[in-house]
Amino acid sequence: MKEITDEEFKKIAVYTGEDYDREKLYTFSLILCDNDIDRDGEKFTSESLETLAKLFTGKSGVFDHDVSAKNQTARIYETEVVTDGERKTADGEKYTYILAKAYTVKTDGNDDLIEKIEAGINKETSVGCAVGKIECSICGEDVRSGVCPHEKGKTYDGKSCFYLLKEPTDAYEWSFVAVPAQKNAGVIKTYRPFESEDIGELSEYRQELKNDIVKSLYRLLGDFDGDIADAMCEKAGVKQLRALSRFFAEKAKQKNTVKSEIFPQITFEETNAEYII
Repeated sequence: MKEITDEEFKKIAVYTGEDYDREKLYTFSLILCDNDIDRDGEKFTSESLETLAKLFTGKSGVFDHDVSAKNQTARIYETEVVTDGERKTADGEKYTYILAKAYTVKTDGNDDLIEKIEAGINKETSVGCAVGKIECSICGEDVRSGVCPHEKGKTYDGKSCFYLLKEPTDAYEWSFVAVPAQKNAGVIKTYRPFESEDIGELSEYRQELKNDIVKSLYRLLGDFDGDIADAMCEKAGVKQLRALSRFFAEKAKQKNTVKSEIFPQITFEETNAEYII
């Protein structure tokens, strides 16, 4: 568990107070959401991510979008919008995501949560927010206007239809879930490839990727020889390991198909919609 710096503690102290014992705090990083097309055929625009990053600062983390106070488990104290120059979205844009830092408290009740985060079990996350506009990628109309004739997931004149989530108006919460709508959303722990090539962090990140691959292989194959995974990962670079991790995770999820965590909720106003993503 990494030590909390003075700079980090100042940001956390906005919520805990400066007199709080930092030794009782546990921090972790996560990807909240990105601009890629998700499992439900929708995507945030890069402009939406900029707005959401501000809206999610200070928001609570819960489980399975249960927003009762007793279910609060962590809080975001910092967000940053990051663009990965090596990756492209399904529709050809530069891959961009919201990187968030969150904290929780080391208590007897949270020991299990912290252990599961460290072990990569509590990893996948999902967000609940409101957007002012849901735009069709084919015609540009707001899909709630009744004018758009297109259906997401279908192809029109060689172009796939998806919905763009625009003009966020509120961020409610983020949750630990089993299957997020966004494939990349989840805890990423300590490694930040856009700013560090420290050999210690790189080694730790490689091990995390390897653990993810092994976990997915067990879900796919059941019992298997772990030496196979060792040999497969030994000479692979970080980029290759990331690709393998995503590939096997997707195959494992396809094998164990579970209903996605994204679905439209109650519409409070004609210009606003609540989404759990």
